[in-house]
Amino acid sequence: MGITELRRDLLELVRIPGPSGFEQPVAEVIRKKVEPYISTIQVDGMGNLLATKKGPEGAPTLALLAHMDEISMVTTDVRDGFVWFDFVVDINPAVTSGQPVLILTDKGPVPGVVRSPSTHLGQTLNRLWIDAGPRCSQAEPGDPIVFDTTPRWLNDEETLLASRAVDNRQGCAILLETARRVADVDLDVNVMFAFTVQEEIGCRGARYVAKTVHPKWAISIDTGYGGDPEAGPGVGVPLGTGPVIRRFESVKPLRGMLLFFADPLLVAELKESAQRAGIPYSLDVRFGLFTDAAGVYDEWSDIKCVSITVPRRNSHSPYEVVDLNTMEQTASLLTDFIQNLR
Repeated sequence: MGITELRRDLLELVRIPGPSGFEQPVAEVIRKKVEPYISTIQVDGMGNLLATKKGPEGAPTLALLAHMDEISMVTTDVRDGFVWFDFVVDINPAVTSGQPVLILTDKGPVPGVVRSPSTHLGQTLNRLWIDAGPRCSQAEPGDPIVFDTTPRWLNDEETLLASRAVDNRQGCAILLETARRVADVDLDVNVMFAFTVQEEIGCRGARYVAKTVHPKWAISIDTGYGGDPEAGPGVGVPLGTGPVIRRFESVKPLRGMLLFFADPLLVAELKESAQRAGIPYSLDVRFGLFTDAAGVYDEWSDIKCVSITVPRRNSHSPYEVVDLNTMEQTASLLTDFIQNLR
C-alpha cells in the first residue's frame, strides 16, 4: 500500500469527465475500488457515494468528505459553426485559450479546442468559443464542458503530477487509500467515506450529507494553494511540505457570508496524529474560498468540522500540479487519527 496504489487510482480518476451535476461516471469507478474495504455502500438522493466501515453498535460517525466534481464550463449557444460557452466556476479565461476540451453531449463526448486569438491580426481575448469542426452541431445549450488535457509527470520518480481534475480527484484517491489501510482494523467509531457531488457550485452534496447523516465529526479532504513565484512569500504552502490543517475559511456566497473556524479539539487531535506518525504539516487560514467542511458546518453548526488540504499549483486550470508524497502523508495522517478516535 502507499504511493503505488495512490498513483494508480489518481491517474485513473483524473481521466474521467465529471463536472458538477454529472459525477456518476466517477462514482461508478470509485464504487468498484472501495467496495472490498467497507461494510455498507449506497448512493444517496443527491448522488453522493457513501461507503461506511462500521464500528461498534451505537458508535458515533466520522464523515471523511472528498468531492468528485471538477471545474467546468457550459454551452450557451451553437452558431456560426462554433460552440459558445461560459464558466460554471471561477476559471481565468486566459488559461482556456487554445486548450483541448470535451463537450459532454447527449450523443457522447465531442472533442474541441478553445479559440486562441491571433497575434498576427492583433486579436485579443475578449470573446471565447470552441471549434469542434462539423461535430459542433451535436452540442446543445446546457451541455457541460471540461478540459481534455493529458496527465504528465514532472519528475523521474513519478510523484509530481500535472493534470486536469486534480481538484479534487486527489482527495478521492486519498480516501480510497485510507479505506484500504483501515479495512482490517477494529475501530471505535463508524467511518463514512463520503465521495460528494457539486462542491464546486456550493458544497451541495456535503450539505445533504450533513442533513441526512448528521455525523459527529466531518473532515473534508481537498486541494489548497501551493506557493509560486508570483504569489510571493506567505501565500500558499509549498508543494512537498506535508498536508495542511486549515483553521479558518470564508467566502461570500449569494446568501451572505459563509465562514467557520475549525473545531479546536479536532485540530489538536490531528496535530497529535501528525506528531505520532512523524508527518510534517502546516496550519493556514483562507479567505475567499470554501471546502465541503464549510458547507457541512453551515448546514449544522453542531457538527465538529475541519478541512485538510493538499497544496497544488495552477488552481482551477487545465494542468494543476500535485505532489503524491503529500497525498500519501495525508492518508497516513487520517489513518492514525481514525485509529485513535474515540
